[in-house]
Amino acid sequence: MSKYGNIKEIIKFTGTYISVCIGSGFATGQEIMQFFSAHGILSIFSSLVCMIIMAYCGASLLAIGKENNFKSSSDIFTYLCGKWVGSFFKIFMPVFFLCSFVVMISGAGASINQYYGIEKNIGALILAIFTLGSVLLGINKVIDILGNIGPIIAIVAIGVGIVTVARNYEMLSSANEIISTLNVTKAVGNWWMTGIIYSGLNLIIATPFLVGVGSTAKNKKNCIWGGILGGVIFMIAAISLNLGIISDIQNVYIKEIPTLYMADKIGSVVGVIFSFMLIAGIYTTAVPLLWSICTNFAEENSRKFVTIAVLCSILGFVGGRLPFSMLVNFIYPLAGLFGVVIIISIFIKNCIKLIR
Repeated sequence: MSKYGNIKEIIKFTGTYISVCIGSGFATGQEIMQFFSAHGILSIFSSLVCMIIMAYCGASLLAIGKENNFKSSSDIFTYLCGKWVGSFFKIFMPVFFLCSFVVMISGAGASINQYYGIEKNIGALILAIFTLGSVLLGINKVIDILGNIGPIIAIVAIGVGIVTVARNYEMLSSANEIISTLNVTKAVGNWWMTGIIYSGLNLIIATPFLVGVGSTAKNKKNCIWGGILGGVIFMIAAISLNLGIISDIQNVYIKEIPTLYMADKIGSVVGVIFSFMLIAGIYTTAVPLLWSICTNFAEENSRKFVTIAVLCSILGFVGGRLPFSMLVNFIYPLAGLFGVVIIISIFIKNCIKLIR
């Protein structure tokens, strides 16, 4: 494979990894606010811990996908955790993925409703239809789509965060005092645990999909670089948004879609651009979630695969009528705890491979 071909594949894997992680929770800012901003300036250290974990685990999962010819992407859980714990994950994960898919649908409806004034149910229906159509195209087409969208969303998120900080930088010095007087919802009680739990949240969603992506790679080196760059760039975007939220926390914390509020304050044009990026970010996680559910039970392009995809899309639309912020606070911390098991399993598995 040519040097240009390797770089192109690395960029595609980097963008795909970013896309999988940038879902409705991240893109709307609710996730960043509840996990990081609620802890004030100390959340910067949590973010750096998260960056290291995300880069390491992303590279490992893509490489595992390349090295192993799994019959189903969900077999990664048995590979990492053993027969009993792995079997539990194989049963639990489709349920969790469906719940997360509902969060994506709800986030899309809330975003479209807040900015465009369109009925929430219509916005949710639009995302459900686009997601279903993409999944039915197959994983190679999905990788192409997500690989192009992810980096663009990350760049826009970084820009919005930096500009917001620049406009409110004087507030950063008193951010901790301000936050202590506000009722900001915390997804995790301790700031030092946030980085680990947040990593787990993203990896529990990304694990089976990254393994599937890795299986399409030309070589292992591309997988490693794609995982490292994806984890680092994703967390740079998260840190930028976090600092932006902290710098204007007294106004942002009451918003259902904090990032849209921040973008709109920069300028109406920026608000419009970000509204599209926000919806695209939700879409890029909804697609791998739905794909992971379907491949857990059926092969791509089979009649069973199509049936499951349609049924899950309908369930996602119905469940998406629930309040978005409530869904984030209930589902995500629990998922993060299960994700920590995956992180530990990846580390142990790699250590065993080195010893052998």
